Amino acid sequence: MLSIAFVPSAALLLVALFIGGFLVRQAIQDRDDAESGAITMAEASRGIASLQRERADALKAPGSRSATYTAYADRIDTSLSSLREIARAAPDAEIGYQQTIAVELLTAVEGMDRSDSLAIAGIDDEGRRYYAAAVGAYRSRLDAIAGKLTESNRQTYRDLIGSEDWSRFGAVETALTAAMPPPLGQVAWRAAAGVVGRTLGDLAARQIEYSAQLAIDGGRRVLSGALAAAAAISLLAGVVMAIVMRLARRLPIPIVRCPSRLDATPLTWSHLVNDYAEKSTLLAHTSPRTGRADLSG
Repeated sequence: MLSIAFVPSAALLLVALFIGGFLVRQAIQDRDDAESGAITMAEASRGIASLQRERADALKAPGSRSATYTAYADRIDTSLSSLREIARAAPDAEIGYQQTIAVELLTAVEGMDRSDSLAIAGIDDEGRRYYAAAVGAYRSRLDAIAGKLTESNRQTYRDLIGSEDWSRFGAVETALTAAMPPPLGQVAWRAAAGVVGRTLGDLAARQIEYSAQLAIDGGRRVLSGALAAAAAISLLAGVVMAIVMRLARRLPIPIVRCPSRLDATPLTWSHLVNDYAEKSTLLAHTSPRTGRADLSG
């Protein structure tokens, strides 16, 4: 009986351990993917910042500015595309949403830096078209994602667009787009551009950091939940197994006995002789007419 009860109980426990192990392995994979994605986003944002600095220097050098601008734009766009793929592959909808906002904000910062790099290098008729497109694109993108930032980042952005530096920088952009002289001097323009660029860059960095921490915390929560679920499943299976085994010990076990084998007494020669003598005497006193034995004499 114990063997009969043990087999399904042990099978249940093995299944529980298998399911728990699978959940834990999957959770570990999700956590590692989340952490890897967060690290990749941070590294890519730093790489983009490095390319932006290189582009600013390259555009100041003599040569084909258009080719230089396009080469760096393509490299940065490739990095941004890889970040969008990471956001799309996020294990959680909220994490993917925040990562997408971070990438869009970083794209807006890149648009601002592109236009500013062209302005520093000097805008000719060919470059003005690129400049106007870059200014329009980054400002439209900023307006679209401003309301989706974290509360602290929204406040920082509101403070920025309400500042004098933003107004000065915007006035220069408007003038350069319309092929007009800037309304303020080089020093004041570059100072305003520096404040705007640093503020937007800090916003992007904080948004990326927030989405990265969200991804890491989400991966750890998934792992903790999987460990708890695996422990609960294994514990439940162990309790069921213990109950089944305990009940099996208490159940009465019927004993089937075979009288012909258990109760029979081995016959000896003396038993056989006496039995034969008794049967012979009985037959000798049996009346042929009645078929009954007369043992009175």
